[in-house]
Amino acid sequence: MSPGSNQRKIVQGVAWASAASWGGQLLGFIIYTGLARLLNPEAFGLVAIAGVYIAFIQLLVAQGFGMAIVQREQVDDSHLDSAFWIAVAFAFLLCVLSNVFGPQVGRLFGEPRMAPVIGWLSFSLFFHAMSSIQMAILTRQLDFRALAIRSLLATIIGGTVGLTMAFRGWGVWSLVGQQLTNAIMSSLFMWWSVTWRPALRISRQHLRDLYKFSLNLTGNDVLWFFAQKSDQTMVGYGFGSLGLGPYSLASRLPTLLHDGIIGPLQSVAFPTFSKLQSDPERFERALVRFCELSSFVSFPVFFGVMAVAPSLVPWLFGVKWLAVVPLLQVLAVYGAARSGLGFMHPLMLSKGRPGLYLAMNIILATLTFIGCLVALRWGPLGVAISVVVTMILFGGIFLSVASRTLQFRPRAVLRTFVFPTITSLLMLAIILFARRFLCADCSPATATFSFIVIGVIVYTLSAYFVHPGLVREVWQLVGGHILPSRGEPLETVLSAPDHSPKVTPDASKP
Repeated sequence: MSPGSNQRKIVQGVAWASAASWGGQLLGFIIYTGLARLLNPEAFGLVAIAGVYIAFIQLLVAQGFGMAIVQREQVDDSHLDSAFWIAVAFAFLLCVLSNVFGPQVGRLFGEPRMAPVIGWLSFSLFFHAMSSIQMAILTRQLDFRALAIRSLLATIIGGTVGLTMAFRGWGVWSLVGQQLTNAIMSSLFMWWSVTWRPALRISRQHLRDLYKFSLNLTGNDVLWFFAQKSDQTMVGYGFGSLGLGPYSLASRLPTLLHDGIIGPLQSVAFPTFSKLQSDPERFERALVRFCELSSFVSFPVFFGVMAVAPSLVPWLFGVKWLAVVPLLQVLAVYGAARSGLGFMHPLMLSKGRPGLYLAMNIILATLTFIGCLVALRWGPLGVAISVVVTMILFGGIFLSVASRTLQFRPRAVLRTFVFPTITSLLMLAIILFARRFLCADCSPATATFSFIVIGVIVYTLSAYFVHPGLVREVWQLVGGHILPSRGEPLETVLSAPDHSPKVTPDASKP
């Protein structure tokens, strides 16, 4: 593949990943809003507690095989076959164990009603395992178009099933039906999109090749899970489904926004950084450009959520969710801080430093767990504040340590955050002024719409006068075309000789 073809695939990958992420997040948010209006906070809390358990054991199913397949320079069919059958076997085993020990997990959280929810949700593990290798193949090939179509269609069909069940009064089972349908349809679309089919064989040698990378990655993923889910686990354990319901909804919106903004760039950053890992100068430029683009978009969005939360929550979800407002405002700050570290994962893995990634995740998981444990006495809001403080503290530690070992200048990365932070604070101040003096008596819908318009105008005008080139580049990136701008264009940074790994057929396969 020529450098020009490689460049086009990267740019097209960003465009398709953006379409899938933004489209999927928007559809998911609309569906989630409809379910929140039809269901009560307790139902959301119950599924959120079960979801924490399912998300954890899903890491044991995946075992990092997908990322190991993407990262390897050469992969043959024996790697794919072996990884597939091991994942399916683990999924079957964990599904059985979840149904057997579900009541014990429910009693641990003081929610015996959670046992059947865990039992049914555990079947999604099997369908995730069935599609994990196909997803890795498409990611290696930078074929984000197929991934985008799969994600959007599964979201639409799963959401339709969930909303229909909720409208007919199925309660908590509406959320279970939505998630199971999504997993089933995702698996079917992956099998339809990839021509590879597994042969009935497992190679110890090829498994050892994958495990050299994937075991470290699995350990990292487990630690990252505790770093990301300690807050919900603590809130669920300390305050049950009634406490976790509002907290899970408050964390949902920042997560959707983070995945919609950072997710597309992350999905392309890992293969891109991997191609540039032997060129430190170009590697740093690519990192800076990714950080500049992501912070330029994400910071005003999260600051805007803080400003509009008091009117947004009752308008979208209803007054029964007012407890979400202060939680959402705090977790929006967390979303902004997390987006600033959005490329930590692909950065270290692309450099072949899973050990460093493990050490960083140990620090983050430990700080998060201790912070949540200490803050539990101040309720869910105290837990939310603790994760913000932890993420900011960890950011300083990471930049200090990683910059020395991964050969990039932290000052170059930090500079990318200055403009969006200052301009987002200006936008926040103007919106708060408008709330107090212009829209004090407006309806929630009118106030929300007005504040969004004011925020977009303020930030866009400020950005256009200070960073016109970056505004053009973001606009063109959204449209799928990246042209020269004020800084070095992203496509120039990313264009590099193609050393991408290719799937080579195994001669032993008939």
